[in-house]
Amino acid sequence: MPQCFGKFQPNNLILRDIVCDNCNQYFGEKIEIALGRDSIEGIMRYKFGIKPHKIPKTHKRLTFKIPSGPLKGIIVIPTCSKVKGEIEDIPALQVGFLKKSKNEFDYFEPRDIPSVDELKKNDYDIREEKIFAIFEGKKELEYLRKVLKERGVDFKEVVEMDWPEEVKNKSQILITGTVRMDQTIMRGFSKIVFNYSAYILGKEFVLRDDFDAIRKFIRYGEGKDKDFFLPNQPPILHDDRMLKKFGAKVTNGHILVFGWEKGMDLHGLLSIFNFNTYLVKLCHNFTGVWRPVKSGHHFDIKTKEINRVMSLPKQLLPYR
Repeated sequence: MPQCFGKFQPNNLILRDIVCDNCNQYFGEKIEIALGRDSIEGIMRYKFGIKPHKIPKTHKRLTFKIPSGPLKGIIVIPTCSKVKGEIEDIPALQVGFLKKSKNEFDYFEPRDIPSVDELKKNDYDIREEKIFAIFEGKKELEYLRKVLKERGVDFKEVVEMDWPEEVKNKSQILITGTVRMDQTIMRGFSKIVFNYSAYILGKEFVLRDDFDAIRKFIRYGEGKDKDFFLPNQPPILHDDRMLKKFGAKVTNGHILVFGWEKGMDLHGLLSIFNFNTYLVKLCHNFTGVWRPVKSGHHFDIKTKEINRVMSLPKQLLPYR
């Protein structure tokens, strides 16, 4: 389990003498940093008091906005709150242009600001008095001016805005978000499941040719995403499935299980903070000698302990 999602005992189920140094460095720099900073699970860790070394000021894969009211469309960034167990939303560095046809502002972070020709073509008012910039401090203001100038937009005058009462009073404001799960995130979660299988089964087992496809997908991004990774799966725990319609859960920890599926296919299920559940297809039509494979662990966020997850026949469950 990447340490950005917590440190657990015993030993965080660390793979020793199994992952090569080059791969380990690559995953840390290219994959796990995206999981921790630019996934919805990376945001969820703030809620559980897992504060990152560096809080990102922008996201590539996550967009959170205010959907209605006088601040409609403003982009916000979730960050750690001083109150433990809560997430605070702060305005991103951005510029708003008035869309004349609907008389509303659309907001753009610096990297997304269109050129002056695109703004005119899409019916935006580019007069200086109709440009709304949100920034903190002189340094950010100068950066916005530089970017706008590169896009052909003249912006010199700054008018102080009188913020709405709900902002001044620090009232709760509804936030909606869009999550884009790209291949980097899929490979990162697949790596967790694959490494778990290596920990349980041993490196000789997972070094078989049967696992070459998932190995190449995780390390090099080869293959089609859907052949290895499926999001939006039902909760892993039986009780969570029963309670899902009520919005309740048995545990808030991480859950990781894997085993045979449809005879000779080996699949794993992963849920970070028991939030979303992802299915990872480790191998298809295993060619070796079949052996019993069924394992699961729960990473308890509260106690920082790792405990085995037991599988029971449906006949023994209190309700089905």
